[in-house]
Amino acid sequence: MNPAPRQTLPYDSATIAFHWLTVALVLALFTLATFPGIVKGSIDLHKTLGFTVFALVVLRILWRVTFGRKRRPDPSEPMLLHLGAKAAHVALYALLLSAPVLGWLYLEAKAIDVHPFGLKALEMPSVLYYDRELAMAIYGWKQVVVYSLLGLIAVHAIAAIVYHSVIRKDGVLNAMLPRRWRRDAEI
Repeated sequence: MNPAPRQTLPYDSATIAFHWLTVALVLALFTLATFPGIVKGSIDLHKTLGFTVFALVVLRILWRVTFGRKRRPDPSEPMLLHLGAKAAHVALYALLLSAPVLGWLYLEAKAIDVHPFGLKALEMPSVLYYDRELAMAIYGWKQVVVYSLLGLIAVHAIAAIVYHSVIRKDGVLNAMLPRRWRRDAEI
């Protein structure tokens, strides 16, 4: 008989903020890309949010490596599932970093000046010459990365909701919610 899963302690406030801010930015980026005329200047906003996601993910990784909670595998959890979850998190970070880099390279190959956050003083270095075919290839790679990211995000969300909340009831989803949204805030 397997022991009952241990309840997960809440994540620290910075980790929770990084997580939900990343979620909000990815949703905004996807919305702006899907409906480019939704707001005036949506293309520039998309670029700015892409740089923001890149910077946020770098900070998030640094936070996780230095201050983040080190989670030991739960003995009642199959090791293969634990390793799969680790691999999924690494893939999420890799895709979250790759999409903005590919977006920047796409703009470079199209010979479009890149100014992070719309600031002319922050011009990105030119790393590519104008090449329409390369730009289209990079755009295709970016689409693969973005749709892979969206698929992995869906799997991640389903795992949190169904596996952790419904099947295991181990509190992982509750631990990532901001304090005011947790079912039992006294954790």
